[in-house]
Amino acid sequence: MVKILGISGSPRKSATYYAVEEALKAAAETGGVETEFISLKGKKINFCLHCDYCLRNKSYCLQKDDMAEIIDKMAAAHGFILGSPVYEGSMSGQLKTMLDRLRPTYMVYNNGFRNKVGGAIAVGGDRNGGVESTIKGILDFYHIFEVITVGGISPGGNFGGTVWSQDRRIPGAKDDVYGLETVHKLGRRVADVTKLIHGRG
Repeated sequence: MVKILGISGSPRKSATYYAVEEALKAAAETGGVETEFISLKGKKINFCLHCDYCLRNKSYCLQKDDMAEIIDKMAAAHGFILGSPVYEGSMSGQLKTMLDRLRPTYMVYNNGFRNKVGGAIAVGGDRNGGVESTIKGILDFYHIFEVITVGGISPGGNFGGTVWSQDRRIPGAKDDVYGLETVHKLGRRVADVTKLIHGRG
């Protein structure tokens, strides 16, 4: 079994939460996949201070919050599906702060997340209001951390799962049939490539 971890970067249990769960369901339906879900809602995640504690001590950050548990779960996974609502044309502050705090993975775990597989989901209140720039921010993180990215869903030009909530939260996301199709395809694609890369496909 490969393990795929989904993370909702929203501070609410809303459309992003729903979209990431849907992607994980689609991934699990391919067979041979175990999934786990984390919501950043209610999580205490402090800003990275760039104090170099992790560099000097080859260990976790000195800050005591929820990041150690999240890093452990990401280290145990073979693939990721990260989702974010669109906040002013980019990812949420909650998700960005979490990603900034992942530097210790290079110190604690050899090679960090190298050769894990990652896909991205963005949920916007508008159909074309920043979903691509939000997904690009997540893909930039994957590239920097040597995660193998998937996204381009043929036919079409999607870089990942894109959901139009119409600012109606979960009911709006459920009404976006096309958007949910991209989410389901992304989930299956992450599963397929994860199994291929990790010798279980």
